[in-house]
Amino acid sequence: MGKDKLPRIPSFAELGISEDEIEELEREIADEVAARKRRETGEGAPAEGPPPGPGSSSPPGSGRASGGPDRASDTAPGRTPEVGRAEGEQKARPAERKRRAAQARSEARKKRLEARKARKSERQRKAQAAREARRAMRADRALAAGQAAQSEPHPAPAPWGGLRGPLTLVVLLLTAWLSSSYRAMPAPVPATAPDSLFSSGRAMAHLVRIASEARPPGSPAHARVREYLVDELRRLGHEPEVQTSTSVVSGSGSARAATVRNVLARIPGSEPGGRAVLVTAHYDSREIALGAGDDGSGVVAILESLRVLGVREQLRNDLIVLITDGEELGLLGARAFVDEHPWMDDVAVVVSIEMRGGGGASIMFETGENNGWVVEQLRLADPYPSANSVSYEIYRRMPNDTDFTPFREAGRQGLNFAALGRPHVYHQVYDSPGNLSEATVQHHGEHALAMLRHFGNVDLTAVDAPNVSYISVPYLGLVTYGTVWIWVLGIVAVLLWVALFVAGRRFGARTGAVLIALLASLAYLAMSGALARYLFEWRSGAHPELGALHGGAFHVEGWYVLAIVCAALSLAALVAGVLRVWLTAAEVATGALIVPVGLAAAATAMFPMAAMNLQWPSIAACIGGLAVVGLARGRPMGLLRWVFVLLAAIPVVVVFTPLTEAVWMAMGLELAVWLAVLIGIAFIALLPALEVLREPNGWWAPVGVLMAGGAFLAVGMSTATPSADRPAPSTLVYALDHETGSAWWGTDPSRDGSDPGVAWATVVAGPFDAASAADSLRGFAPSGRGYAVAQAEAVDAPLPSVSVVADSASAADVLRLSVTSAIGAEMMLFRFDGDAPRPTAVNGRELPAGAGWTSVEHWGAPEGGVLLDFPGGPGDDLVGFTIVEHHLRPGELVGADRFRRPSELAPNIRTLSDRAMIRTRVTVDPATGEVRFSGPADPAEQAATEPGTATDTDPTPAGDSADVVEADTAQADTTGASARDTIPHPGTPMPARK
Repeated sequence: MGKDKLPRIPSFAELGISEDEIEELEREIADEVAARKRRETGEGAPAEGPPPGPGSSSPPGSGRASGGPDRASDTAPGRTPEVGRAEGEQKARPAERKRRAAQARSEARKKRLEARKARKSERQRKAQAAREARRAMRADRALAAGQAAQSEPHPAPAPWGGLRGPLTLVVLLLTAWLSSSYRAMPAPVPATAPDSLFSSGRAMAHLVRIASEARPPGSPAHARVREYLVDELRRLGHEPEVQTSTSVVSGSGSARAATVRNVLARIPGSEPGGRAVLVTAHYDSREIALGAGDDGSGVVAILESLRVLGVREQLRNDLIVLITDGEELGLLGARAFVDEHPWMDDVAVVVSIEMRGGGGASIMFETGENNGWVVEQLRLADPYPSANSVSYEIYRRMPNDTDFTPFREAGRQGLNFAALGRPHVYHQVYDSPGNLSEATVQHHGEHALAMLRHFGNVDLTAVDAPNVSYISVPYLGLVTYGTVWIWVLGIVAVLLWVALFVAGRRFGARTGAVLIALLASLAYLAMSGALARYLFEWRSGAHPELGALHGGAFHVEGWYVLAIVCAALSLAALVAGVLRVWLTAAEVATGALIVPVGLAAAATAMFPMAAMNLQWPSIAACIGGLAVVGLARGRPMGLLRWVFVLLAAIPVVVVFTPLTEAVWMAMGLELAVWLAVLIGIAFIALLPALEVLREPNGWWAPVGVLMAGGAFLAVGMSTATPSADRPAPSTLVYALDHETGSAWWGTDPSRDGSDPGVAWATVVAGPFDAASAADSLRGFAPSGRGYAVAQAEAVDAPLPSVSVVADSASAADVLRLSVTSAIGAEMMLFRFDGDAPRPTAVNGRELPAGAGWTSVEHWGAPEGGVLLDFPGGPGDDLVGFTIVEHHLRPGELVGADRFRRPSELAPNIRTLSDRAMIRTRVTVDPATGEVRFSGPADPAEQAATEPGTATDTDPTPAGDSADVVEADTAQADTTGASARDTIPHPGTPMPARK
């Protein structure tokens, strides 16, 4: 065999032979080798031949073994018998030696096996002794603890025995109820209250007049409300004015312009000419929404606050009142004031009042950077503060905007208030005074009046200070502290958990068990989120309003939220009970609290203004956990320890209750997963208190709470049926194409015939063809939305007025057109196909640069019509575009009966319902100024357009400036325009506003 084919010989270690065994084998082999040598040499062995006789000449031992000269005589003939026997014995010796060697090896192996067994037995004996020692130590500690407890003057067990678990649950529920943000709301004050008080009753009287119908810019109701506001400001002794301006924003592939009309008034202070306080709300509404909450509530809160301030006091600083227009279109009125009005230079502090629903507490949810000073003023002045700095961290990272946004971007400091309750009415036709909480209006007013009084009388020279963290605490008011304390509290939370871990280890907590509790907590959060998501998916098909609401998924979500809370609590009690079968209370608490403490540490570093919402609960939970650690010593939870655990649970409930309410109302049930995770984190922080829920047994809490959740779920399921309070969405639009003379009814193509809204539309307009629908009306809506269509009768709607404007302000290479809606449309949509020229300005103001535009929409009705500037002049190619007039009072064109619905149905604002859309194709010859309309138009209307002149409906005389200025009965308007790069607006291709 070659060298490379030699077999590998395993080492002693691989054979499992220890060093002692190796030494023993070496000794045995050495002895065997020595014995073999002695046998071979005959040393120490008797002579194998016969003993020599007296006459023998050989010495003793000189036989064959000696190898002497007698060896030759052994082979000589005539050997004696004795010599033969000796030779036989010599031949038998090798076999004997082999037998003895095998026997020795066998005995050595037996000894090695016996040695291994002995060592294994010794190890087992030592491990058993260590376990018995630990048991004895724990028993001694338990005995000592029991003896100490028996020696106390007061017995450890609570006097209520098995009632302690239910009482704990009652305390937690009562604390949650007292901590609700709804508890921070003041009671409504009737209209008969003294004049020196803010009265929601008096404010609601204004609201009934303002929110009786929808008021989008350009509508008659919009103009009526503006006149009402001007009259009310005059009645209060002020001098209002109207700022008329064109403001422009742009989005992806489109631009929006609006003629906005802001209502303003300036109330001089005792020290006029200095810094001023500005209070603002907006009076416009969405297309078909009554806008009682958004934002009629803010407008009437300002009017009533001004009335109270005018009773007996004059402020030190000037007060600017700004009631904006065009907020729903992209903050256009606020941007116009910030960019153009000279009063903007005097503004030091802004108080903004908004609404995203129809009730709930008025929350201060947004400030500017360096908010330390204004937050401190809020703490000092507001009698009903409701604020949490977590909203600052969240809102500044979201694309949502309000009228406060342009002021914040301009570097102004301020406070932004809004209510989030009853989110299902947000931007709906039933956002009416009857669906608005009067307590919310009172809360708005208390904020506005208190802050205007305070800011109106303090020095406004320096209004910036480093950011502070703040949170409203029931019965304590607004708690604030600086960023240094944020880090201190984060470190304290971590150190308390370390102390909890060390204490647990001292009393026998196992590190592996702590890790098991951590993994179980993470699994619990995952299960809670999965259950919430399943609940939402399961109930989605039963609620016809899903997808039609702006503020939430369902009309009534509160019952489902309560069901999620109960499911999360039941699951938490169940998981904790299962863990307690194998783990101690200290091990469960120590492992589970890693979750909130870890999140608090991460928030401290990444989101410091939101960290307090996790820091305080984590600190309280760790303190409660330290009390639970004592249970590992064998001492039962006595009355004092129980009270201590309950007190530690209170901060957790106080912080998480309003936080959960705000997250739910802000995000809705569509994000139920994250809502359930937040609730789960709260229950993990409550684990020390949940330990008591295992009394009198471990099943009553999970089962009882789960049954309560089932009851809440059943009530929520009953709200899925449409009713007058919870109407189902329905869509009906009218579309007319002047070019073809065709007309259609349209409805939502995403819903089938079983949907109550589609069933109603089918009765009104006839069967709809969903297959051909979508494309036939896609060019009518600004978002390119398609509809299921049914044929309709074409109404006699007049063509829009289009004329070429020739004036000294127009450049030679610019074609300026004036467009006026003859039907009084609130919005005109201009569409441009292919390589057709795009306008460069609206109402004499440049549009933001943007390649690939396909549409420009204009809201409002400027005097003189909408002015569009196109590049080009005489000799250039024809200018062609499409006008789509959106008339938001379609009953005036096709009959109001068509849009009357049963009480359990409401227009779907997301599908642009309840409007008439009239499309007209226009071509203009720059050389002659001739305007032509495509299709079977009335010949008289075609002839009404003369080359180079305005149409009969164009009130702008030739030669006037292209700036469209509207005179106001109050005072001369401030005119101008502004441009922005983004359009926040729901229901269009642009991102949502708020």
